[in-house]
Amino acid sequence: MKLIIGYCRVSSNKQFSEGHALERYIESLVRFGIPESLIYFDVESGVSDSREGFNAVLDLVQSGQVSTVVIPNFDRLTRSPLQWEQTRELFTKCGVQVKFLEDGELDLTSPDGLFTGRIKAALAAQVRDRIRAHSLAGHAKHRERKEPYKPIFGYVKIDGAIVANEGKYPRSRRSYFEVARELVDTFLEVRSLGGTLQTFKNKFYMHPPSYEGKIHLKCPSSTTGLKNWLLNAQLRGKLQYLSFGHKTPQMIVEGTHTPLISENEWIAIQGILEGNKRRRAVNPGTLINPLSGIAKCCCCGGAMSQRTGYKRINGEYSDRFLVCRNARNRNGHCKPEYARGYGLSIEVAERALREKLVEKAQEIAKLVPNVRAINPEIVELRESIKILEAINDPDLVEVIERKKTRLLLLQETEEIKTVESQEKTKLLEMVIHPGFWNGMTPGDRNAIYRELVSVVWCDKGQLRVIPYN
Repeated sequence: MKLIIGYCRVSSNKQFSEGHALERYIESLVRFGIPESLIYFDVESGVSDSREGFNAVLDLVQSGQVSTVVIPNFDRLTRSPLQWEQTRELFTKCGVQVKFLEDGELDLTSPDGLFTGRIKAALAAQVRDRIRAHSLAGHAKHRERKEPYKPIFGYVKIDGAIVANEGKYPRSRRSYFEVARELVDTFLEVRSLGGTLQTFKNKFYMHPPSYEGKIHLKCPSSTTGLKNWLLNAQLRGKLQYLSFGHKTPQMIVEGTHTPLISENEWIAIQGILEGNKRRRAVNPGTLINPLSGIAKCCCCGGAMSQRTGYKRINGEYSDRFLVCRNARNRNGHCKPEYARGYGLSIEVAERALREKLVEKAQEIAKLVPNVRAINPEIVELRESIKILEAINDPDLVEVIERKKTRLLLLQETEEIKTVESQEKTKLLEMVIHPGFWNGMTPGDRNAIYRELVSVVWCDKGQLRVIPYN
């Protein structure tokens, strides 16, 4: 017996948490008679091809397990005419009916049904474009007048101006501005987003996820939120305006409010985030694809995912092939033929990668100098500081301190690079040893690949290994 499943979505977390729209949609589907276990949903734009719930519905339809898909109304399914045509073709091919709770069943095969579906898709797209146009107009007004838009954590908007928030932070004797500064200091000390949040939680109150107040009064509580907050130009005493593609690139102008961080601290924050990005990897204890995050599709540049065959009694899979994730998800970002494995199994790819590493080990080692040249900027800063100190002018004290801070950050960066180079050289020497890989888990191998290889390009069964310089 085939399934009757439900689908709904909202566009933003605000609609989900404050408007409870998603909750209402799910309740309406449950009242229709669909169990919650068969209701799929997303909190994402109606034009997105990467919606997890939406793609799960398409997978079930394509597998032949579904007879009917029930949706509250048309624009909860999609706001893209092209996406509607693709979905309609799949539903028609698999003999699936579509029923909208507000409008009833839509015949996907009759001329009237085709016409109605296309009109609804066009109207949904029109509403989407109108909402976006109004949003763009509002942001354009702020950009043109160079007016502050919204304050972030640590600041507040008073009489149209951004100022430091001197109000008392909940359950603390410090102001919001002081607590925000403590958050920055914690990150510079801990040097990781997750560690910063954990340390901060041990010291200060954190609003619960159900918090529905003003966003600038809520401390960033997720790693993504903390990263975006740290990178916001408002912390540097500037005003930052949203970007909407290449036509309206992000604009940053000087502000009048008190900066929370200095330019040198901004450079340090960027360096830490970039360093963490390069070292980031999934949990080695749960990783089953040793080429995760390394293997990329030569056609679209997207990640290559693992496609498995049947599972044997011992828990291992019969075949594990590398295929383009975009092509496999049919999101339009890659050609359909790249969804095939072309005989490129994980084992074959790893064997080829190791052979390349052994062949190029000596070459890569040469690219990692034993003695690093002194950074010219360090030499220039040392000379500049020496000259300014010789002038002995009190008005230059602040300038000298800024240069010293910049020099310290550069020296620390150079020391880290030197240590990394030495560790990489030792690792390359060990990789050449025949028994080096014996007994390693996929996570262990993945960590080593990430250290030595920038990317492995995959092109219909062919590999091209690009090592780090």
